[in-house]
Amino acid sequence: MKSMTGFGEGRCQAGAGTARVALAAVNHKTVSVQLRGDLRDLGLEEQVRERVRSTLGRGSANVQVAWEPTVVGGIDRERVSAAWRELSALAREIGAPDPTLAEALAVAGRRSDDVGSAILPVLAALDEALARLDVARKREGSALSEALRGLAVRMRKLQARMTQVAAARLPVARERLLAIVSQAVGQAVPPETLAREVAIEAQRIDISEELTRLGAHLDALDRLIVRQDPIGRELDFLAQELGREANTAGAKANDPTLSELAIALKLAVDQLKEQAANVL
Repeated sequence: MKSMTGFGEGRCQAGAGTARVALAAVNHKTVSVQLRGDLRDLGLEEQVRERVRSTLGRGSANVQVAWEPTVVGGIDRERVSAAWRELSALAREIGAPDPTLAEALAVAGRRSDDVGSAILPVLAALDEALARLDVARKREGSALSEALRGLAVRMRKLQARMTQVAAARLPVARERLLAIVSQAVGQAVPPETLAREVAIEAQRIDISEELTRLGAHLDALDRLIVRQDPIGRELDFLAQELGREANTAGAKANDPTLSELAIALKLAVDQLKEQAANVL
């Protein structure tokens, strides 16, 4: 099991410069990638996004990319001059002010050959960051797995106790109905009348189907939380189904003890939903 939450960073130093990539991932229903950095190359940015999307599976990731070119000697006068001339021509064309030396230096440092030399180091740093992110997500997923196991055990105990309490209600309901009907008619109640009233009451308060489905869903939960592949979406659906049965059982409880158990079960299901929101 993996969490959608984690952090990873990578660094790659090459002759042309040093690339640094930092990845921070949080939970999200789909895959979302936000990229920030000082590179201005759409092709490289798309490679980064695609590699993160294919590795992430599910979740939202903020990716920070930094590229520090290696400084070789002093200022390349020809390169800066060419950048200034290009900027000046563009400024005259659009009616903008003449460029400054700082702007020319900035443009000279963003030539396509600089970006090209950054591609392999950036992707290598990205792979290292993704690998460390994966380790962090597995570590967080291990903690989530333990929490889910604890919730599964608690819900299983509640379901078993609800089954016992629900079964014990029928004899009590029979005696209560006998007293009510006898008082109403003022005489002994015919067995067939009592049987009919008990059957009606039993049907109204019966939660055996809900408890059976709860047991089946808990069996599915036990199988799900030991799997190694992504289970987040299945876990979301299963939590909804458990919540539906817990709500129905609580609505039909008509018994203080059973109502209390149903509330405790719904609380455990809500906690399951919160944890499931972080599972990959």
